[in-house]
Amino acid sequence: MPLDDPKIREALDEDTLPRMSFGDHLDELRSRLWKSLLAVVVAVVALLPFKGPVQEIIIHPYRQLYRNEFPRWIEQLEEKVAAAKAAGLAVEPDTLRYLKYCTENRDAILSGTKDYTWNLTHDSGFPLPYGLFATNGLDDMMSFMWASLVFALVVASPVVIWHVWAFIGAGLYKHERAVFYRYFPFMVGLLVTGVLFGYWVALPYSLGFLVRMMDPQQVTAIFSVGQFLNLEFALTGAMGLVFQLPMVMLALQKTGLVTHRGFVKNWRMTILVIFVVAAVVTPPDPVSMLLMASPMLLLYGLGLCLTFLGRKRDAVVVAA
Repeated sequence: MPLDDPKIREALDEDTLPRMSFGDHLDELRSRLWKSLLAVVVAVVALLPFKGPVQEIIIHPYRQLYRNEFPRWIEQLEEKVAAAKAAGLAVEPDTLRYLKYCTENRDAILSGTKDYTWNLTHDSGFPLPYGLFATNGLDDMMSFMWASLVFALVVASPVVIWHVWAFIGAGLYKHERAVFYRYFPFMVGLLVTGVLFGYWVALPYSLGFLVRMMDPQQVTAIFSVGQFLNLEFALTGAMGLVFQLPMVMLALQKTGLVTHRGFVKNWRMTILVIFVVAAVVTPPDPVSMLLMASPMLLLYGLGLCLTFLGRKRDAVVVAA
């Protein structure tokens, strides 16, 4: 590589990075780890009095699932009544009772203002419970503690990210830090978008498909709070990582492993891999797979745009 290359000139013009011994690196790492851990602990303690709001956020996708499926249950009852009347048959008293209760309390149930919600299954006949279940005495509290830890990591993330960057950034050149400043906000934005997509869309609608596949005469859908929390964190975390696809494509291009032309040429294989990944990381149903594969296809298109722009930018730098 010629010495007049812009990147080489920039690196040579920078001040020499300060040298630290191995022991100094360990002391620096230990100090920043303790400060980051302290920030997380403070955030956990601050969240402990807010058990109700934290758990309401946790179970919101389940509430959305209930609100999506409850109107379908009313439609089923209405269809059953209409079919019986059309055939000249007597309507079952339980069906009429369930339909009357559901129609009278529909707005309160869907808005979450109905009292004594633990008795809704008995009164409405709807086989899906309104709330989650605790399978043992510690299930609810342990789930809350794990959720508080995750929330605390989110709350304390600015402090944690700052200390991580202060430790890593001290050993980087100016142009390397510029690359981080350029792409890190984009990475965070994609991560947050993926998590929110999993929280608002993928989780409630994929679970809804699975619930509709169950026969209430044979299987009753009951979700424990611990199992639901594990599924929620796994799915939202997976969606957050999946949404990093454009950045992965750009990184592969920057390292020279795959070119923009290579991404375009192998689009069929890429689409196949996307659907395979979607099938592996989601519940075993086609709706969940499509809910994950669809944004991945859009992200693949975004990645093609970024690699195309990156190719043009690299061409300008080389020409300079």
